[in-house]
Amino acid sequence: MVTTYLRAIFKGADAISTPKYTHKTIFRIMKAVNNREKILIYGRGNREGICSIATLILVLRYFNADFDYFLIPKGGNRESLIADAKTHLNFFNPGVMLSLNETFTESVHDALEDCDTDLVSIGHGEDQITYGFSSGDDTLLKNVFVFAKDLSINYDTRNIFRYIDLVYLGSDEEDVDEDEVLNMGLNRLKISTNYGIESLKRLKPCDEKDLRKLITPKENPWSMVDNARIIIELLTTEDTNRAEQIAKYLINS
Repeated sequence: MVTTYLRAIFKGADAISTPKYTHKTIFRIMKAVNNREKILIYGRGNREGICSIATLILVLRYFNADFDYFLIPKGGNRESLIADAKTHLNFFNPGVMLSLNETFTESVHDALEDCDTDLVSIGHGEDQITYGFSSGDDTLLKNVFVFAKDLSINYDTRNIFRYIDLVYLGSDEEDVDEDEVLNMGLNRLKISTNYGIESLKRLKPCDEKDLRKLITPKENPWSMVDNARIIIELLTTEDTNRAEQIAKYLINS
């Protein structure tokens, strides 16, 4: 019902009579969402990247977007990144490639010049490409959260703050008293309704810092990507049974 309601109001970014936010990158993503263009997300498989990807998955899913995500291999060179991007272009025919990594953006930018796919970056490269978004903060997670918040404002929803716990989980900051966003994230984490987080807290009672450790992929090149995918699924699943299965796996491993 929510999706039907949103679509009835927002049939396209150009149809919005009184936009609440005018950043062209926000409007480009709204156009992709409303027109059911494929959106591909690219990010690293570290904890910050995992929580950033998970935040975007939850927000885009809420707006019923057509999307998928890919983890950028650790140490991947320019040629391999371009080759992967071209493979995805041919297979998915995306309207938007959304990059959360500067190396990926720099590597594939020129390769996309002759195609109809737009490259969008969050947290970096705002001045170098057509569609870039930066909140002025130096952390990827906060940039992603501000981007998601501004996108949600245009769709007239405030539900984005239910995901602010992921900003805290993905951060390495220990003292959050002086940081408003991280402090909000920590407070939200204590009452989180995220199925994956709830399962971890129920099966292994621990403090918030230990939760960070549980969702940190092990530094093993052979298993890190797989673990990162499993953790992303944990943080985004809508199935309580699946959340519990993954939580048990992470705790036992």
